[in-house]
Amino acid sequence: MKKGQEENRQGILGGNGPRSTKQFYMDSSGVGGEIPSTFANLQNMLIMWAFDCPLTGKVPDFIGNWTKLIALQITDIYSGSSSLDFIRNMSKLTEFSLRNALIIGNIPSNIGEYLMLKSLDLSFNHLTGQITSALFSIDALTHL
Repeated sequence: MKKGQEENRQGILGGNGPRSTKQFYMDSSGVGGEIPSTFANLQNMLIMWAFDCPLTGKVPDFIGNWTKLIALQITDIYSGSSSLDFIRNMSKLTEFSLRNALIIGNIPSNIGEYLMLKSLDLSFNHLTGQITSALFSIDALTHL
């Protein structure tokens, strides 16, 4: 278990309950299926990592309500498809990876407003259209 995971598990199972959960790591855990709709209640989420898990379904729109989120990494979704519309209000992101997550459509035009974004990985998806020039105006962006 990574540092922080044990504290996170305590936040889910006890302590102040799930609403206080700020970090959730389920990478390489073997947990699969759809991201549960009950996660919509995690309004204080700062970090969500779910890679190397057999996830299915689309990336839930409720993740867009996690406006405090600074790191989102979801990889290897095996069914369902999602657009990036859910990130429109997530301007605090510093790390954003939806690698091999069946993402379709365009990169949102407001991506240039994500001034703290350091890392963006949208590889192995089904994006269409041109890459917005606003993406290249993000000074903090070092990994694309």
